[in-house]
Amino acid sequence: MKYLLIFLLAAFTWASCQNTPDPQTYETSNAPNQAGTTLDTNLLKEEAAKSGVEISQTDIVGMSKGTIDGSNVSMRSGPTVKSEKTGSFEDKEQVEVLGYQNVQNEGEAILSKSITVKGSGGTVKLNQGKAVIVEDFKSETNTYHVSYEDPKKGKLEADIDASVALTITYATWFQVKRQSGEIGWVLGKYLKTN
Repeated sequence: MKYLLIFLLAAFTWASCQNTPDPQTYETSNAPNQAGTTLDTNLLKEEAAKSGVEISQTDIVGMSKGTIDGSNVSMRSGPTVKSEKTGSFEDKEQVEVLGYQNVQNEGEAILSKSITVKGSGGTVKLNQGKAVIVEDFKSETNTYHVSYEDPKKGKLEADIDASVALTITYATWFQVKRQSGEIGWVLGKYLKTN
C-alpha cells in the first residue's frame, strides 16, 4: 500500500509538471471548475497564500476586469507597438482581461510630449502618449531618431531629445476583451485591473 501511494504521488507530480504554462504567456478562461461553479478569486488567493505564494489580481487573468487609464489608447493586434492598430479605447472603458505577456520590445517608446514627424507624404503632429519606433540613438546629442507609420502618409521620422520618449524595452501587455466582443492587446501602462 505504501509503495502504491508513493507511485500515485509521483505520477501526479509528473503529470502536473507536464501541464506547466509557457513562462512568457499566461491565459485562462472563465470556465467553471469541475464541480460546475466559477472559481472565487479570493479563495484562489487564500489557497495560494497557504502554499507561501502571493498572487495579485493580474495573475488571475480571465476572471478579472480592467479599466483603461487614458483617452485614445491604442488597441493592437499583438503585444507590440509594431502590431496593427485595430481600434482605440475610451478613457475609463471597462474590459475583461484574457491574458498577459511580458515582452522584450526593443526599439519601442511612448512619447512624454507632443512632437512633429515628417516624411515624403507630409507631416503629422503626434500627441503625448503616442507610440513610436526608436531607429537610432545619438549619444553625442542625447537624441533619438524615431519613426512613425501613418496609414495615409507612410513612414514619418524625426530627431527628438531622449527625454521626450519613454522607452518600453521590457513591458507587460494585456490581451483584453471589450464589451462589444472585440479582442486586442493594450500596453499594461494604460490598464488598471480591478
